[in-house]
Amino acid sequence: MLDQLILHTRTKDQVERYIAQPSHAVMLVGNNGVGKATLAAHMVESALGLEPGTIGQYPYVTTITPEKDSISIESIRQLQRFLQLKTVGTRPLRRAVIINHAEALTTEAQNAYLKLLEEPPADTLMVLTADNQRALLPTILSRVQLLTVYTPSEEALKNYFGSLGKQPAAISQAFFLSGGLPGLMSALLDDDQTHPLSSGVAQAKEILQKQTFERLAMVEGLSKKREEARYVVQALQHIAQTCLDQAATKGDQAKLKQWHRILKVSTEADQALGQSANTKLVLSNLMLRV
Repeated sequence: MLDQLILHTRTKDQVERYIAQPSHAVMLVGNNGVGKATLAAHMVESALGLEPGTIGQYPYVTTITPEKDSISIESIRQLQRFLQLKTVGTRPLRRAVIINHAEALTTEAQNAYLKLLEEPPADTLMVLTADNQRALLPTILSRVQLLTVYTPSEEALKNYFGSLGKQPAAISQAFFLSGGLPGLMSALLDDDQTHPLSSGVAQAKEILQKQTFERLAMVEGLSKKREEARYVVQALQHIAQTCLDQAATKGDQAKLKQWHRILKVSTEADQALGQSANTKLVLSNLMLRV
């Protein structure tokens, strides 16, 4: 089942070992866009003995995702009710919970979820994904198995998408825009506008092509949509990192300096937005320094 995914060898080894001996709770940690949600679904299908792609039809799986940048305690209360239902079958694992972007759990929600982790139903697998586990309580982290989802190599990504019939030029452009994140690359190659980072990539490209006063004119609209703004900032990081690597390979000092600056300021902006700083001020500062 894992052969259908593009995974770094270290990630694949970790996942295969986990599936062979699953614990009741596991957290997949890696960059936004690296494909954690897809991997989580495949792991659940494997653990529950489901056919690939049928997770949506299975009644004993529930998925929790953030609403307006957070996962509330009400979502965990609904989960508690879901876990009280009886399952049927003879497999040791018959039910699964997927929590995407677990770092968005509010403190109240984390404390409520901790009780489920302390006394999990014996027939239930819990898979969490997180861009960064540092926002989660240490007590939660101590009760889950951590698996790192590494970014695959450029060669592996190009070979994989080439095997799917994608054109080399399109693959190269998608790699450049995604920073080599397979989930985002797939969305760009398939023109999948539902991926949260897809629109961010388009706006990041626009920012890099505009003059300072034009970039500043974009701040007002972006600042009203904090989550969207963060996706744009993260897309800037991905593009800057790819261009920085290419400049290093070519020994282009001017480009190295330029992309290092863009990577630095976009990373600082992402961190500030993650700490609830004023969105308009953060974006204004970013647009002046890009």
